[in-house]
Amino acid sequence: MSSQKFTLRELQAYTGLRKGERILLGLNGNVYDVSAGASFYGPGNGYSVFAGRDSTVGLAKGSLLRSNMPGPGDAPTTLDKLSETEKKAVLDWEEKLKKKYPVVGMLVKESPEKEDQEEEEEFESN
Repeated sequence: MSSQKFTLRELQAYTGLRKGERILLGLNGNVYDVSAGASFYGPGNGYSVFAGRDSTVGLAKGSLLRSNMPGPGDAPTTLDKLSETEKKAVLDWEEKLKKKYPVVGMLVKESPEKEDQEEEEEFESN
């Protein structure tokens, strides 16, 4: 497994919107390259909402709503806030994804220094 680390902000760049761009999906702390499944995860397809995102809660709940997924500055999802049924759903999805797609990295929380820097830049631009 690759040791590349992705914050949710970095992950959002990998949606497959630009031709030849990889499609990455976060699930339970891992990042999968689902580019081979572009017919599912690519722009305009059924599961495209999960591309470039931490899809843990969405897949756990069987929901395509972006409101169930953390935003770019949030921490990656942990299983501790999910029900037992939802945890099982996540583990089932992990099993499916690991059989089809390579794990290319892991999700990490954005460093506080980076958050502070971005807030300063936003303040200075206003």
